[in-house]
Amino acid sequence: MERLFSREKIESMRRRHRGYRLLLITISLVLLLQPVAETFPLLNSLAGICLALVMMLFLTRYSPLLARKRIFYGLGIGTIAYELVWLFSLTSHSSLVLHQAIPRLLLWTLFIGTFLNRQVKVLMVEPYVTLEVVMGASAGYLLIGYLGAFLLHTLLLWHPASFDLALLPLGSASLLDPMRTFPAMVLASFGSLTTMGNAITLPRQLLGSTACIVITLIGQLYVAVLIALILGRFHRRDLP
Repeated sequence: MERLFSREKIESMRRRHRGYRLLLITISLVLLLQPVAETFPLLNSLAGICLALVMMLFLTRYSPLLARKRIFYGLGIGTIAYELVWLFSLTSHSSLVLHQAIPRLLLWTLFIGTFLNRQVKVLMVEPYVTLEVVMGASAGYLLIGYLGAFLLHTLLLWHPASFDLALLPLGSASLLDPMRTFPAMVLASFGSLTTMGNAITLPRQLLGSTACIVITLIGQLYVAVLIALILGRFHRRDLP
């Protein structure tokens, strides 16, 4: 019987599947570290940088999609570099943080959005639905929630009236000590993503409600695509 895949393609597939597993582990650790990150605010930026490196080195590197790979690497390097600038501003020039928030959000949105677009395309051409493929799809869902935290966090900096500040760990710090409030934004984002809702955003504030609705819609569309992908793949495998 003629072999369907060359040894090189099989090895690349195995490495890609290990990347799916590693990505899910990394994003899960980033989320589980949020209570600790509330005490050590810089941990979130470092965790985001590690997550970006995993996405570039252990998945995109072995992706069968060759088109625009350099663009994605450029976005990743730019995002990591800007996150380092953000860290420097946090420790030395906190007055600049507010003005850097929107470019930071745009970079993370482009980077994660491009990755998710490529990830869905790769999942569509996977020959079989294995445990690792499901892990890769699940990691994509968690990335949507993580990206939503950047959106809500930027909104907190520019329009704090959208949030119930009494529920945020501000203490004596101002809103310009942003990473201390980022874990609360992660919680709010995943509350919106899973349609459970959250108590942090105020329902009568249009900007906050719109941001939560956007996160919910993107998450539900991703789940719909994922279910259709898995069911369609099993259906195709049953055909003679």
